[in-house]
Formats: sequence, structure tokens, C-alpha cells
Amino acid sequence: MISPHLLVLTLLLAMHPTQSTIQVIGTGTGRTGSTTLHEALSILGFKTYHLKEIFVGGKQRSSELDFWFDAFATNCSHPEGVRGIFDKGGYTATVHAINFPCHDALLFDMYPQAKVIHTERASAELWHDSVSNAICKAAADSWSGRIMGLIFPLYRKFKSFTPLLIGRAIFGVYGPIENITPQYCREHKEQMIDFYNAHNARIRNIVPAERLLIISNHKEGWKPICNFLGVPIPDVPFPHVNKRGDMLKNVIAIMGKYENFRPVVKFLLLLVVLLPFLAVLGRLAKKSRKSKVE
Repeated sequence: MISPHLLVLTLLLAMHPTQSTIQVIGTGTGRTGSTTLHEALSILGFKTYHLKEIFVGGKQRSSELDFWFDAFATNCSHPEGVRGIFDKGGYTATVHAINFPCHDALLFDMYPQAKVIHTERASAELWHDSVSNAICKAAADSWSGRIMGLIFPLYRKFKSFTPLLIGRAIFGVYGPIENITPQYCREHKEQMIDFYNAHNARIRNIVPAERLLIISNHKEGWKPICNFLGVPIPDVPFPHVNKRGDMLKNVIAIMGKYENFRPVVKFLLLLVVLLPFLAVLGRLAKKSRKSKVE
């Protein structure tokens, strides 16, 4: 027989289901230090949502992408889906441009008490250069990407989502931008910078000053974040990650922590080892063909 105390507790939980309490929302777009912010918040004890959480989660979390496909296509017409993802994962913070279509719902409807950390670059010019040579380069079609897509179905799904994400969070358009390349991004510099500046200005205008922290390049490390959140500064170095030259190394390191994607890590490491040898073989074959012609 159920005890009266347990019955009361069960009824209370039924009336007030357990929900995640998002305490921190990151609103910066790509190449502004959002991955660094994710790592920093994780060290501080926040369970922090980021696109890579889906990526390293494997098949078990691939259905989350279906929600984000819909959110980007419909301007977050079903924001309760975001809460469901956060509740299920027990998240207490969220950063990454994947939140873009749901920003207003997150900031004002669902988590109006959450602190907001907005990351920026020192200048729009630096941001555009970084995006063009990192995000736009990674999004471009490549033989290595095709091989990854053949081996890993989730990678194919991510590649099909990328045009929507880049369209909204980099160009400010409500639809996909296909066939992204560094050259395309350089040719559309004005559009990208206009959106970047408008997004930064909008966050400053809509978020009350007492809820908002602006960070440029994470120059000051732990101090502004910890002071803003009211937590002690940890006795570990501040995690400056995802620098342009370190992108591949950091992706491999992050993915290597998760069992589902260890095969991907092994594949990437194999590529790193084999590419120099393949390049040498290619040059030798070219020389051989040339000598036969002569």
C-alpha cells in the first residue's frame, strides 16, 4: 500500500513535472567563441547544450536534428520542443547558433531569468575573415566529406542541415544557402557583415543590461564570466578552443571523448597519417606518366 507521503509527492510531481532550468544562454553566432564558452561553462559545472552534443550522441540523438530542421524552417513555431530537449538532457545552459530561430522564445518566454552571454569578435572584419576561412571552408564540398558521408549516416544528415544553419546564423536569411565555399562568403562579405552587426545590436537592445554580458574574444579569461555568474574562478586554465588553425585537432579531441564517435576519430587519424603518403604516390605517378610521354 502506498504511503500518504509518497502519494502526495507523486501528485505534486504530476502537477509540476521536473524541468531543466536553463541558467545561461549564449547568443553569439559562429566563430565568436561559442565553443570556448561551451567548454568554459562545462568546467564551471553547467551542463551545456551545443550542436556537438547531437553530433557526438550518435543515432540515439539524431532525432533532435529533425526538431531543428523544423525550427529553422518555421521560425521555431513549436518552442516547446526546445524545452523537451533541454528537460530530457538535464541541461542548465545552452550556447551555439543552433538556437537562432528560438532566441526570443528562450530569452523571454521560457527562461526569462536566465543570464545571457553574448560573444563577439573584436571587429566585423575579423569575424568575416574567420567565418570565410573556417565555417565556409568546412561547409564546402570535398572528397573527404563525401567519404565521411558514405561511412556515417549522421554526418550526411548534418551536411544537409548545414545550409539552413549557415543561412540563418551567418547570412541572416530564412532558408538554406547551398553550395557554400570560401569564395562565396568572400563575395557576400557585405551581406554577412550587415547581418553580424544587426544581430549584435539587436541582442544589446532586447536583453536588459542586468542580464547581459558581452564578451569579445574571451580576452579576459575566467574573470568576467565567473563574476557575472557569481561563481568562483576555477584553478584551471581558461579553455581557448576552436582557433582557426586548431579546428581539426580540437574536433578530433572532442569527438574522441565519446564512444559513439571513436570510429570517426580513428578514420580522421588514418586520413592524417595516409594523406602525406598518398600525396607522394600521386607526385611519383605524375612523374612516371610524364617520363613515359617524353
